[in-house]
Amino acid sequence: MWWALGALATAALALYATTNGAPRWEASVVRFFQTLPLPGLHELSLALTSAGRDPLVVLLPAAAIAGLWAIGQGRLAGFLFLATLARVLAAIVKWLVDRPRPTESLVDVSYYLNGPSFPSGHVLSTTLFLGFLCYSCSYLLPHRALRLGAQAGCLAVIALMGVARMELGAHWPTDVLGGYLIAALVLAPLISLHRRGLAVQPTNAQ
Repeated sequence: MWWALGALATAALALYATTNGAPRWEASVVRFFQTLPLPGLHELSLALTSAGRDPLVVLLPAAAIAGLWAIGQGRLAGFLFLATLARVLAAIVKWLVDRPRPTESLVDVSYYLNGPSFPSGHVLSTTLFLGFLCYSCSYLLPHRALRLGAQAGCLAVIALMGVARMELGAHWPTDVLGGYLIAALVLAPLISLHRRGLAVQPTNAQ
């Protein structure tokens, strides 16, 4: 039920993005993030954006998959591969929606990219990769404090990537939301399938 509702919400958002190129309220949200008085936010946004582009977006998942395989977590490695492979959905949806990116007439654009805007590929890729790693920590890290710390780190980077894409003027807020929703629609069935095939449940050890 929840997956179906999420799919409907994503379809509605894509339709909205198709028919609303540059709504004023979205420009206001982007300008809000661009004027936040947080030292180092712009530099962090640039760093996150660089980490979310090729070749790092390929090398980091590849290293994680190889690492999981090397420690005997072949099943997790396989599902992580499927999760990261789903980033091609960004290109498909971008082509279908074909939404223009923010322009300098509306917001401060400090990072230029060609191609359509919806959804944010950076957000989608990051959420797929780190989202599944966050789930994987339940099986990889038996110590509770270490596990929660690693999961919090994954979630923080996922959230900050969305902020970064708006702070740089590269995406509208609904582009970011679309990236999160599509990633969630992919991760939910993958995690469910992984859990169904396991006899061992996530650790609750201290």
